Amino acid sequence: MSIAQTVGARIRACREQAGLTQAELASAAFVTRQSVGNWEGGKTLPDVQSLQLVAQALGTTVDGLLGDEVPAIARETIGARRQLTRCLAALAVLFVLYLVVSVIDVSFLRGEPNYTARLACNGIRITLAAFSIPVARRMREITRGRELGDAVEIMMFVEGYPAGQEPPNNVFYRTILTNIPALYTLFLVALAAVYIAIVYA
Repeated sequence: MSIAQTVGARIRACREQAGLTQAELASAAFVTRQSVGNWEGGKTLPDVQSLQLVAQALGTTVDGLLGDEVPAIARETIGARRQLTRCLAALAVLFVLYLVVSVIDVSFLRGEPNYTARLACNGIRITLAAFSIPVARRMREITRGRELGDAVEIMMFVEGYPAGQEPPNNVFYRTILTNIPALYTLFLVALAAVYIAIVYA
């Protein structure tokens, strides 16, 4: 039985003993009923703040819910943080390489078309995209398992901030991470402008 399953079984046993439904426990812990279901099903582990609220609602302690699993949970959290950091770094490298190959590919549109070079660029892009799929899948597994909903929560987890803490009040967290869709759209527009400039220069 995994750590999450062991802790989830304890939460369920304590909840049933307290005579609470999943919805009632969710309300007491300020989470969704689905979150409680995920905890009890061993899919995810509650964060520290949720554990405290759950323990209070069930008339027990955090230690009572975790038992002897604290060191293992700490190791698992550190491992997940390292894996997520590697995934983010790998995706960033793949994205930059994809961008470089795309710009090189567009440069072959100038003058006499070089179909062999363009075919090679397309092959490299397909390969990079294929490499990104398992990395993105692993990243999604970690973020779902930790119930990390957006870029701010993901980065706070990677940097080791406690769950529930307010994000740092800096440009990176308050502006960049909260506006990733808009920044991505702006990036695509800039990339299209670069393509046009290369082709018609």
